[in-house]
Amino acid sequence: MHKTCQGKENVMGDNYFLLTNLLSEDERKVITSIASHIERGEKRVGIQQIASENFLSTTSIVKMCKRLGFDGYSELYYHLSRQLASSEEKKPEDLKSLIDNYDDTLITRFCALLMERRSGKVFTTGEGFSNIVGTYIMHRPAICGFKAFNNVHFYDYMVFQEARHGTMRDEAAVMFAISQSGETEPVLNDVRHAKQHGHKIVTFTRRGDSTLAQLSDLVFVIDGAKQTLAGSLPNPFFGYVILTFENLMARYFDQNESV
Repeated sequence: MHKTCQGKENVMGDNYFLLTNLLSEDERKVITSIASHIERGEKRVGIQQIASENFLSTTSIVKMCKRLGFDGYSELYYHLSRQLASSEEKKPEDLKSLIDNYDDTLITRFCALLMERRSGKVFTTGEGFSNIVGTYIMHRPAICGFKAFNNVHFYDYMVFQEARHGTMRDEAAVMFAISQSGETEPVLNDVRHAKQHGHKIVTFTRRGDSTLAQLSDLVFVIDGAKQTLAGSLPNPFFGYVILTFENLMARYFDQNESV
């Protein structure tokens, strides 16, 4: 069954993802090829066909499977089949269960906004744990090809821009704001500053009636509450925001690829 990967310390479990940064170019092509057959609903494709399609030997594919922690090709194929089926089943339900104010239109507007501003800059802002979540959100678009920056970069960028161009508007930028209460003053200051420069604001908060929500173009209410206590445990808000953002980005790429 699953073993520890050679050169890696992590023990692979049933729910891990095959990350492309762990694969060589040939290995990535093999994974993509298998996934394409599965997504088209074809019957099980054998190792010989996959090897032929990618101009590789069956031996090299078996070695790849073992390097990734599988006993062989059959186990890899079965894992990918389950993973792709699970992904298709969970996406809509995950967002509905994570976002208190879920609406299909809200998701469509999010995807349209990212598509419209794909070539622009992405900034994040948040304080405390929200800043940590903001850093995570910054890295996700960055590795997907967006130009993403955190709130420190935002401040420096604004200083630089205003020194050179005054209050010139940047109609291609997006800011993601994270705040439980929606009343965190440094976050509100960043958002007001961003809006002055033409940035669109996407907010994750527990309060849909907050000042931050009112300043925002898109608001996702996560683990909604009228009162927020900083020390309350457990506090799922920050984890839920990350899960929500992951699902939103997946939905964006799904729609983008189908266009």
